[in-house]
Amino acid sequence: MTITGEDQDPRGHVLLLAAAPHRSRRRLLDPELGSTAMANVPARRLLPTWHGPTDVVQLVDPAEPQAVLARLQTAAAARGPLLLYICGQLIRDHRQRQVHLALARTTETTIRYTALPWAWIARELASRPPGMTTVILDLVADPSCLPMRDGDLALPTTVAWWGAVAPPVKRGPWQAPAYTRALAELLRSAPARQHLAHLHPLAAGQSHLERGTVLLAPTEPAAPALPRSPRAPELATPAPAPLPAVANGSPVIDLRPAIARALGAGHHHSAAELAAQWERAVLRASGAASPQMGDVLEVQATVAAAGGAAVRAAERWIATAEHRLTWTGSGEPAVRLAGRNALACWQALDDDEPHLDELGGRLSALLRAIGQPGAATNVEARLDALHGQPGYLPPAAFR
Repeated sequence: MTITGEDQDPRGHVLLLAAAPHRSRRRLLDPELGSTAMANVPARRLLPTWHGPTDVVQLVDPAEPQAVLARLQTAAAARGPLLLYICGQLIRDHRQRQVHLALARTTETTIRYTALPWAWIARELASRPPGMTTVILDLVADPSCLPMRDGDLALPTTVAWWGAVAPPVKRGPWQAPAYTRALAELLRSAPARQHLAHLHPLAAGQSHLERGTVLLAPTEPAAPALPRSPRAPELATPAPAPLPAVANGSPVIDLRPAIARALGAGHHHSAAELAAQWERAVLRASGAASPQMGDVLEVQATVAAAGGAAVRAAERWIATAEHRLTWTGSGEPAVRLAGRNALACWQALDDDEPHLDELGGRLSALLRAIGQPGAATNVEARLDALHGQPGYLPPAAFR
């Protein structure tokens, strides 16, 4: 084959790897659902700062570790940005106690020959330049992996990685990759160029993860400095809006990266404290009606959902949508997303929850305000059924 100058231009690369043992007794999740969800996300959303050509490769239920290694080597050799998505289950070999990604033919006795060592993944990514590689993980840990140890899922410091590792369920159907589904929906619907540092905690909060799930996030979350295609036009990048200043003249620090780190480590109380600290700073700087408060409310809702505080999560998502509605149109994606999250959280509340009425009234009014009368009618129908009064709505619905 003749190699032309055009063939040598940098190309982005997306590798979607989904794997689990075929034997149902060892299979803990359905990885194909995760791969399909990510494959439905446009490549420009997966590599948001890249404007050149992108190769997308989907590898579902591979059986040979050497074949997967070859795909990893090809992906790692890409001169453009790389996004590696892995959905599957982890298993630990009995002799060396190393973690592997289980493949289609993996069994308890053949781990070292039929599973992919995690160290291989780390080794292939080690040569990638800083800021050029993102890894998204949605994994279930086989009982042999528990307890997980520091370093089990080590990746090079040049890689930004996000995701969730869930504990195994004892019985029931295969687990669905809930984190992936939530993240894929956010990637499709969120404003363009939204970074994973913001979307990761939102996905974790929306996906109702199993108790004991560990969230993964970089130690220092930062937007990767990905190059543009040499043939792409240079786009004018607007200067960031100045941060509001507090009384002493210091800018309000955006605490979302720190909150994401706390959530990633499973420290929900610390994340909630950081969110409260951020709220106090914004209130002092610009007040409760400022645009910045919408970001604070959204993060508080995410932290509450991740920590299992169902009532607070519902109230904060309602407050987020109400606040954003005052600054943007009812059709804005951020408003509609907050409305969907508010509805999902409210629907998950028990019928005997004391705050169900008040929140239901606010939610119904909100849904009608953003043009979702069908969803509002469903909320009202639930309230009607609980009170046995057709047409009943609590006073909060009319505020």
